[in-house]
Amino acid sequence: MYTQEAKEKVHTRLRELLSLQRDMESRFGDSDYNIFVFGSYPTVRYVEGRSDLDIAIYTEDFALYKQLALYLEDYFEDKHVDLDVFYIDTSVEAPIFCAPLKSALQFTDYFPDKLREFEKRCQEKLARTKLSLCEQADAEV
Repeated sequence: MYTQEAKEKVHTRLRELLSLQRDMESRFGDSDYNIFVFGSYPTVRYVEGRSDLDIAIYTEDFALYKQLALYLEDYFEDKHVDLDVFYIDTSVEAPIFCAPLKSALQFTDYFPDKLREFEKRCQEKLARTKLSLCEQADAEV
């Protein structure tokens, strides 16, 4: 279904992310934060010039978040890759956080219990939202 060229581009992007991960680990350490890469960037669905890179950052230290986000923005700007970076704010459960928190592509192992509990609350909110939408659709029929 996908061309060999598309698959090779995925491997190139994944190697670049691994290199970036190592660089960030040497600059920022590997504790107290995690970076989640999700969306099409690490897949064959990514389209250069149209798709963007989606990254979510979790840390309790907002100053560290700003440093990480600026570093990532500069890095990908140099590569001419559009980037969406957002902060995982554990004070607001939202279905939007489900995708990054489920991502297999994470820069560190930092995933404290507080974040696991937040992920669970976000999943529950997503399930409630889906149920509500189904009930609304049924009521309209």
